[in-house]
Amino acid sequence: MKHFMDDRYGVDDLSCALGALGVIIALLGALLKVGLFTWIAIIVIVLAIVRAISKNFPARERENDQFRQLTSKAPALDSFFDKLPFKHGAERMARAGRTAKKMLVNRKTTMYFRCKNCGQILSVPRGKGRILITCPKCGCKAEKRS
Repeated sequence: MKHFMDDRYGVDDLSCALGALGVIIALLGALLKVGLFTWIAIIVIVLAIVRAISKNFPARERENDQFRQLTSKAPALDSFFDKLPFKHGAERMARAGRTAKKMLVNRKTTMYFRCKNCGQILSVPRGKGRILITCPKCGCKAEKRS
């Protein structure tokens, strides 16, 4: 199971939109008590999953490009899809893995905090008592115990 998604297409804008549409249709079906909506929602969600585990990269990219062309006509939708977390997912996952490994190796000498303002991970030496931590990214200050 570890390498199941290695040669699969994965989640893209269209898959995400189909999944969200399926959830919305399912909620409408539950609220309006219409069983047909539930079945339509299941079909839409299964379609999104099938797209994500597909090995046919050219076809999925072509479908996603057509979807992006349609959504580019609506500026709010276009900017929404650019901010999704799976954008550039491989690089983010690799960076997160390196960060986690570094945190594990240095866990005895360093404490890690997350900035409440911007989310930046801050590292401070252990055993210094109460210290004032300043985020280098946003300048937010917090008093923490190391």
